[in-house]
Amino acid sequence: MFYMRATTASFQSERGITIVLFSMFLFVLCSFLAFALDMSRFYNERHRLQLTTDAATLAGLNALVAGTTYNDVVNAITINGQSNGASTSEILQAQPRCGTWVKNSFVAQPIGVCDNTSTALEVSLRRSLPAGMGSVLGLSPVTLVTRAIGHKPLYRPGNCIRPFGIENSYFTQLNVPVGGVFTVNGSQSAGNWGKLDVYCNASSGTAFSEAMLNNVCDESIAVGSQISTGTGNAQISRVFSTILADTTLPLASQSMIFAVTSDFPSGNGYVELLRFIRVDLLSQRGSGQNWEATLRVVNLDAEPESAKPPDRDLME
Repeated sequence: MFYMRATTASFQSERGITIVLFSMFLFVLCSFLAFALDMSRFYNERHRLQLTTDAATLAGLNALVAGTTYNDVVNAITINGQSNGASTSEILQAQPRCGTWVKNSFVAQPIGVCDNTSTALEVSLRRSLPAGMGSVLGLSPVTLVTRAIGHKPLYRPGNCIRPFGIENSYFTQLNVPVGGVFTVNGSQSAGNWGKLDVYCNASSGTAFSEAMLNNVCDESIAVGSQISTGTGNAQISRVFSTILADTTLPLASQSMIFAVTSDFPSGNGYVELLRFIRVDLLSQRGSGQNWEATLRVVNLDAEPESAKPPDRDLME
């Protein structure tokens, strides 16, 4: 009897220890589970906050490119951030900063400054989250911080121009400096201008108009290339009128790339691309063969554009 009682007491003692160990294991397991769930929630929340930051930065950068003030940039950031679920305090707790993009690095300007030298924008959002289930373990609330920097695309030479050639003999004779003004008109005789027939359809008024409004891009557009020519004045006055009336940014009338060429032949033929110039269209008058356009030189040694501007349609 004494032996049997000892065995029963030992078994009950072991069972009690097992229950204690299992309870401790269960507590640790639940703690790890709570920690894992919180980490997953923090990760997902931070991912969403980063997407919000990226979108707000792009909105602010669009405002910066348009040449607006610091307040306009901040307003664009705030509106976009709120539309994606961020509060004003989360957006503006760290004030956005304009700056410049130099050698793949952001150089900040003083807070509140966005001017014509600004080429980049930094936006940072902050969001506080309760520890959730991790609070059982004594974890403090977590502050998520996301940051994004956007910058204007750096200019790279491309192969897009307006298919408008100005004869070198005429342009050299004018000796127009940067900032100087000159005219071209409906006469396509030697010593004026001509159509660059890059796609072999420039004599078509519709095709030439579309190319003049939206650029023409081709690998053959380079100094030294031989380009075929087109004839006729069809719709050229309407093209210039449309360009002047267009207020879409970037303005169609500003910084157009024209080619300076060898002399145009009588009728169809070929010219050599000698260089490229950047010009602003100031005015246009007349129609048919009696049109005249006034241009201002921006750059006497330009490069073709890297991409097309926004699509434009001919004005009725």
